[in-house]
Amino acid sequence: MAWCGGSKTSSLTTPSNTPAPPLIRKRGAVPQQAAAIPYRWRNGTVEFCLITTINAGRWTVPKGFIDPGETAPETALKEAREEAGLHGRVVGEPVGYYDIIKVGVRYRVAAYLMSVDNVDDQWDEQDVRRRRWVRVRRATKLLNGRPVDGVFQEALQHITTSQELRSQTNT
Repeated sequence: MAWCGGSKTSSLTTPSNTPAPPLIRKRGAVPQQAAAIPYRWRNGTVEFCLITTINAGRWTVPKGFIDPGETAPETALKEAREEAGLHGRVVGEPVGYYDIIKVGVRYRVAAYLMSVDNVDDQWDEQDVRRRRWVRVRRATKLLNGRPVDGVFQEALQHITTSQELRSQTNT
């Protein structure tokens, strides 16, 4: 259930410095969306797959709404397949959560590391999104200031401290 009003509204302003409409926040911390942070190892170096948003063309990771009867990890894998043509497996529990705002509604997103095994040459959303494999420094720069930025940093920490993940060598 959502609510609006009182101390639960936002004090954001629009670029014209007029008050933005109140944000409707979802109660609780149950995620409504799931994201994949896709990675692979190339020649001993980790790479991340980023995609562009449909409307603004900004770099991000695949994500989408969790459909009824679907788990968050299933959604993360489905979105990676549809939005970027990626196949693989979710690695462990969510690396973190972040919030996004769509049409004035705040949604909670659970983000999962995804080890990529296969990349399609053609995929569902290839006509509306770009896909790019980048190394850590470039991914960090492209995601800086985006809603997923903090969770991406957590994912980096997880990869660099997990001996199991560091020992993977997809070529």
